[in-house]
Amino acid sequence: MPFPYLSPAQVRALRFPRRKSGRGYDPAQVDAFARQIADALAGRLVLRPEQVRSVAFTEIAGGYEQRAVDEFLTAAEHQLRSGHVPPTTLQTGDALLAVKLPKASNGYDRGEVDAFLGRAAAALDGRGRMGAAEVRHTRFSTTSGLRRGYQVRAVDTLLDELEQELRFRGR
Repeated sequence: MPFPYLSPAQVRALRFPRRKSGRGYDPAQVDAFARQIADALAGRLVLRPEQVRSVAFTEIAGGYEQRAVDEFLTAAEHQLRSGHVPPTTLQTGDALLAVKLPKASNGYDRGEVDAFLGRAAAALDGRGRMGAAEVRHTRFSTTSGLRRGYQVRAVDTLLDELEQELRFRGR
């Protein structure tokens, strides 16, 4: 199998090669379905393996190479069927706190994010309780103007990984 078990963040970051000539799968349709697979792997929605097996995409000129997409879908179907949640690199609180989040003028409030990550680090080290659902439902205020926050996409990616680690641990 060309794809190992994938994390939701890895699925979101996947890029498929495009056909140089001929027709391939519509990139917008494939990307939208890949986001659904990522959400299913993160436990945010239910996607049955049969839905992955039966998905059909429109073919357009210059679309994604069908073989690459089909191999990914086969791997995703297998992973959804097995229910496997792979571990992450966030195995300790120190590993979580060591992640350097880039700053942005329009981002998440750094104080709120830092406080949440402190609680999450304690939970990873067994000094507190936090479940995947709490991570999924966490919301942060945003900053603008002179107050710089953390880059939204970077924080969301880190939260995806944290949620996956907690699911891997059965929380």
